Amino acid sequence: MQQDKQDVKAGDKRPRDNISSVSSVSDTRLCEKAGVKQKKKKQKNVQSDTSNDSNDTDTDMVIAKELKSINGKLSNVHTKDSNDLKNLIKEIVIQLKKKLLGTIVQRVDKLEGALFEKELENAKNAKQINQLRDELLEQKMGNERLKKAMKSIKSANELHFNEVEQYSSKKK
Repeated sequence: MQQDKQDVKAGDKRPRDNISSVSSVSDTRLCEKAGVKQKKKKQKNVQSDTSNDSNDTDTDMVIAKELKSINGKLSNVHTKDSNDLKNLIKEIVIQLKKKLLGTIVQRVDKLEGALFEKELENAKNAKQINQLRDELLEQKMGNERLKKAMKSIKSANELHFNEVEQYSSKKK
């Protein structure tokens, strides 16, 4: 009974819970608006969830199809008489060889080209060296001939010089 007296305002015979004031009316309206907003958000979330679910189901279906195809391939591989696994490994090894050796082959080709050019240059230089040797040999032979010619001229001059001396000593 005391609570009933406390809930009743002076001059009012109704309890406080039933009395509506301006603030309680505005509180009620705010609660209603919040409820409407929450309902709209829930509807949007439900719609986005359904779109996400449809996308998820599409991707799940694609993944399932891929798994089935892989399963089918693997079932063929597991048989004892099947050479599919060997062939698959051979193909993979060949592809790896092509990829890995491709750059190495290019480098080897460049090095072979450079080596070939150097061999050509060496052959050219060898020919030039042989020509220079031949010229040097010819010059040496020419120098020997000139030395012999100078000796023969010197000996002839000495002979004439002796004759001139003898002739001059006779005249004196």
